[in-house]
Amino acid sequence: MPSQAEIAKYMLEFGIRQENNKLFFDRVAISHSQVADALGKDKRIVSATVKTIKQNKNLYRIYSNLQPTCNLKNMAHNMGWGVICIELNDPNMPGTLGRVSTKLGDMKISIRQAQCPATDCDILYIITDNPITGEVIEELKGLRNVKTIKLFN
Repeated sequence: MPSQAEIAKYMLEFGIRQENNKLFFDRVAISHSQVADALGKDKRIVSATVKTIKQNKNLYRIYSNLQPTCNLKNMAHNMGWGVICIELNDPNMPGTLGRVSTKLGDMKISIRQAQCPATDCDILYIITDNPITGEVIEELKGLRNVKTIKLFN
């Protein structure tokens, strides 16, 4: 089961959709072997995961609707953008993104993307149109629910 959980987590993280017993990255079919190779697992583990998801209506409802999204954080530096990595005290506390957005807006900083990884929701990444200064970091440190904050390079 732990290996199946790892496969399911990978599918969720990258938006790999399941249609019946087939896997897709958007409209591109992906073989069970390709997923297995990417994770260093046996193809049978991927097939078992797909079968488990198909047999569970709730899981299948989720995995049959996944879509990949463009994640800007790794290439932001090349575009001259900033990336702030915020560790949250409580990922379930409402309003954190709103407080961060308002503070950045007050400082005339535009947000290009906000991302909370599907499998690690106590981290919030904010990609901004311009590089981030130490002054911005200091302003954000005082916001409620912000545990730590750093620049992502």
